[in-house]
Amino acid sequence: MSQSGALVTFGAGRHPFTCPICQGNLFSQREIKLNTTGAEFFNMGWANQSATGLVCEKCGYLHTFVSGVELWKPEGGYPKNTD
Repeated sequence: MSQSGALVTFGAGRHPFTCPICQGNLFSQREIKLNTTGAEFFNMGWANQSATGLVCEKCGYLHTFVSGVELWKPEGGYPKNTD
């Protein structure tokens, strides 16, 4: 799911995430390929794993997560069971 201007929680405790650079709390999501030299050498880059990239909408910093990220619509706020 690609979403723009979303609030983010991470981990089992659904911790609210803010950008450590600017303290922004709205992010756009994108898929990031985790390229390896071996796969690229054999022209198999498509087989590499992916990560979730979150781009801070305030400063543009790219944060990379392998798993455990949930996005929420800002108008609904964070879910009630967050830390």
